[in-house]
Amino acid sequence: MEKKSLSNSNKAIIFNTDFVASAIIPIIIFYVFNKFNMTLQGVTLSGVWSIGIILFNFVKSHRVNALAIISGIISIIGLIGTLLSKNPTFYLISPIIQDTLISIIFFISLFLKKSLIQVIVEQSYFKNASEDTKRNPRYLRTWRILTFSWGLLALSQAVVRLILLHYLSMSSYYTIGMLYGNISTPLFIAFTIAFPKWYWHRKK
Repeated sequence: MEKKSLSNSNKAIIFNTDFVASAIIPIIIFYVFNKFNMTLQGVTLSGVWSIGIILFNFVKSHRVNALAIISGIISIIGLIGTLLSKNPTFYLISPIIQDTLISIIFFISLFLKKSLIQVIVEQSYFKNASEDTKRNPRYLRTWRILTFSWGLLALSQAVVRLILLHYLSMSSYYTIGMLYGNISTPLFIAFTIAFPKWYWHRKK
């Protein structure tokens, strides 16, 4: 019963209105324009849509998300570069740069006193955690494991996109890359939520 509930929860996290807005609609926009040999216009419009979704979520939640800011900045740079160069490939490689940059940020934070996931969690969910809890080795290891895992995920997304860009058509690359990123990230969010509970309660 618990596994079924967790499975349903994961599906709810992935296949919701945000998924449709951030993944499905940009793909549809790109495909429609690409079908009529208007690839540049398709990339531009889907890029504008994606940036609009980031801004909408920011206005709705009133929260500053560092990773969303990085994603938005790189998307804007990619979009401007695409318009100036009139080359849709410029925008399509921006997610590769974004994922690489994010993975570097995660990995670098492992050498700091607090890893990036620990900083994010303590600012959002564990504001009132006691100092004893924060000094607990298992508490610290949890966030370092998750930070490393997120860095690995971002790096894997960059590598997968690079391979897709090299071997597949532009439309296939855009579709698979978009779906991969928008499915793997929510799954990892579910993993990030479930992992601490399991890790803290397992036998030492």
